[in-house]
Amino acid sequence: MNDGNERTFTTADCGSVSLHNDNGIASLYIVFNKLPDPWTLVSGENAVECGENRFLHEFVDVKKLFGQLPEDLTLSFDNRTSIAEIYAFSDGELPDWVQVWEPPCEKADLMLFSGHADDEHLFFAGILPYYAGELGLNVQVVYVTNHFDTYDRPHEQLDGLWTVGVRNYPVISEFPDLYSETYDQAIAAYEYSGYSFEDVSGFMVDQIRRFKPLVAVSHDINGEYGHGTHCLAALALMDASERCMDEKFRTESAQEYGVWEPSKVYLHSYEENQITLDWDIPLENFGGRTAFEMSQQGYLCHQSQMIFPGLKNWLFGSNNQIKQAKQINLYSPCKFGLYKTTVGVDTEGGDFFENVKTYAVQEAEAIQKAEEERIKAEEERKAEEERLAEEERKAEEERLAEEERKAEEERLAEEERLKAEEESLRNKNNLITGVIITSSGAALIAAVLIILAIKRSKGR
Repeated sequence: MNDGNERTFTTADCGSVSLHNDNGIASLYIVFNKLPDPWTLVSGENAVECGENRFLHEFVDVKKLFGQLPEDLTLSFDNRTSIAEIYAFSDGELPDWVQVWEPPCEKADLMLFSGHADDEHLFFAGILPYYAGELGLNVQVVYVTNHFDTYDRPHEQLDGLWTVGVRNYPVISEFPDLYSETYDQAIAAYEYSGYSFEDVSGFMVDQIRRFKPLVAVSHDINGEYGHGTHCLAALALMDASERCMDEKFRTESAQEYGVWEPSKVYLHSYEENQITLDWDIPLENFGGRTAFEMSQQGYLCHQSQMIFPGLKNWLFGSNNQIKQAKQINLYSPCKFGLYKTTVGVDTEGGDFFENVKTYAVQEAEAIQKAEEERIKAEEERKAEEERLAEEERKAEEERLAEEERKAEEERLAEEERLKAEEESLRNKNNLITGVIITSSGAALIAAVLIILAIKRSKGR
């Protein structure tokens, strides 16, 4: 159900849309005209709640949800839901223009506060293709204003981000896009609409606490060419970076997320601690195109803004002669100054993450450290087991030696006992022999005396 034009749309007055494909439906891609409420996907008797993220461009993996390729699907919407396009795909590879958005980051390596949809490709040209598309860092884009009062700009916003390699859905504030040519005009316009500077700063504090960025980046404090909202974004980030650790400021986000302070805060064109980034290096993930060239492509997604030639000429040149970021001198997208740091100033330059370890690096180091600690603990365990085994071996040797010593002592004692018994027996035998000999001699004498006595008596 599509005409290839996101500017046309229909409202689900009937509350549901039915789809059929004889070969089965593997996935859906829905382009809503306005942010949708959650909706229901039905296959036979099975129903699944969808749209909880309220993505304007939503991909649904039907095969994964139902474990099969249903031929018939029913999409049940609130009757206020406004839909621009619905695409149904059979099983196989998806077209590259299908946007499969991930939720916003859990933790952001880099957070970019962009004043409007398109500024991320202009004054921040190069940042998103390089850090998100090429390096694959966790990059969270946060828009200070929204364009929900228009039909095309929210779609251009997502199309541009997808083109430059961003895959985490952006955060878009409730603040309207109010034109102003100075900071004072911006403050007056927002105060007239019911918002204060503290509301904008507080919004940024909430995002910093929620996403815990290591590096935060925003506009020139002079608003690049003087745009009041750009000035407001820069000054609000400066204020937010000073107040994000204050638990008493924006207490609700402090309680929900805890306080957090970015390691580094950069501002476009800020003159102190300034670094120059090279966006003219070919990138592997973009087929050799540079980060600057990809940002140019991202900006071309914002066709509604092409009626204002000034910024397009600034980015491309009046005759499309600008092919490299370094060709731009006025409001150069390569120049950023370090406003605040907890990790020291940059000495080498050329990288927002100098002195900063990304979350992936931190996680890898934590895993490596845990593995090293596990190996160390295992080695200590084995060493302790070996020590205990050695102690047991020595104890057993000592026990056996003691047993041998005692056995030897017992053997020697037994020998002494036997020797003593033999000696005692020998003495007894000698005594008995002596007694026998003595007794025999006495008896002989007695016999002789008797005989003599008998003879005497006969002689009488």
